[in-house]
Amino acid sequence: MLPLLRAELARQHGDPDRTIAFAQQALVGLSENDQLVRSLVDWTLAVADWLGGRLVQAEHALVHIVAAQRAAGEHDLALSVFYELSLVRRARGRLDAARRTCQEALELATESGRSLPAAGAAHVGFAEVLRQRDELDAALDHATQSVALSRQLAYAQPLAAGLTTLAWIRHAQGDRTGALEAIREAERVQPDPGVVALLNPVPAQRARLLLANGQVAEAARWVRARGLAADDQPSYPREGEYLVLARVLLAEQTPDLALGLLGRLRDLAVAQERAGSLIEVQGLRALALAAAGDQAGALAALAEALALAAPEGYLRVFLDEGAPMATLLGKLAAATAKGQATAAGVSRPYLDRLLEAFDQAGLGILPRPRPGGVVVAGLVAPLSARELEVLGLLAAGVSNRAIAEQLVITLDTVKRHVTHILDKLGAANRTQAVTRARELGLLR
Repeated sequence: MLPLLRAELARQHGDPDRTIAFAQQALVGLSENDQLVRSLVDWTLAVADWLGGRLVQAEHALVHIVAAQRAAGEHDLALSVFYELSLVRRARGRLDAARRTCQEALELATESGRSLPAAGAAHVGFAEVLRQRDELDAALDHATQSVALSRQLAYAQPLAAGLTTLAWIRHAQGDRTGALEAIREAERVQPDPGVVALLNPVPAQRARLLLANGQVAEAARWVRARGLAADDQPSYPREGEYLVLARVLLAEQTPDLALGLLGRLRDLAVAQERAGSLIEVQGLRALALAAAGDQAGALAALAEALALAAPEGYLRVFLDEGAPMATLLGKLAAATAKGQATAAGVSRPYLDRLLEAFDQAGLGILPRPRPGGVVVAGLVAPLSARELEVLGLLAAGVSNRAIAEQLVITLDTVKRHVTHILDKLGAANRTQAVTRARELGLLR
């Protein structure tokens, strides 16, 4: 078992080659009765492929391990492997496949009567897919279940992952204090900063939250403490840290330095066929190019990111970048409307959906007319198509709860729409909003 323990240490430090070497040593001398050890070695080798950026091989190996363990009735091990399979599929940009993996894990936990805590990892995988698609209420439900179940486990990774996802959901919902509380607890759960970022994303995610809250100096100190530099050759296991560095460089208004780093991250993601990474990297490259004054390059990079993101419904990867991304998306929407080459291949329905999500987050672009939206002189900001629907129901005297039922959306979403309508119309309440809308000709 000593070689297997050494393989685990190498894995935690992000060294795929040593992980493989030690795992293969562990196979020497095993008998046919040592099936559990052999399964653990196979699992370790699959994770080593993941660390090494060989995601297709890792996915195939993990699928095989899950099937073998289920056939052997080893459901606890199968449930653990399911979690890493979902991570690999998300890294490949396959959100639907990751969601199905988590659903299958939850069904296995229920059908086999296994302990519910083992389902915690499946819930956090579900939560992250839903969060990426901006389905925050459902994501919050799964993340909350994940944290509650994972607290019962001795293995810290699912709990730390659940708390990290919970932090970003709270941040997206405007609860910055709650977000920081969740990420601090995640740090206490998985405190070892020596574990590579791919397996322990908590420190990098905390630094990202600091940046999102405007604490650039503190995030920059963290980057320096980790020994990161703009001219490094980044590796996949430390990609999360280098993405934080790129954001720090952008916040410090040094886009040229960020572009060099992001170019190397892009090349690595392309070589390893990691679409999930490429979407995020190209989004950041677009922001860096825009900051450097290369408008055409920025729109082309963003268009590439959107083309990759659209089939799987990614939203939060763009939304979490805030106002700079909203501004750039507005420019891309204008280029798309004009049929410019830089916007070629961008799905208009997906772009409209993304712009609507920015509207709901209070980050609409001025002026930005688009199908179904209305720009009227005297408006603080244009009303989106959905906001016009809600406005019409407000004028009819329909309650928030009834609006939610009629439009098949959550009550919280209705409240956000109403808040945005009041802000855009410069109204203090629903009655003033309806009166103002009639004055502007928005209601018949």
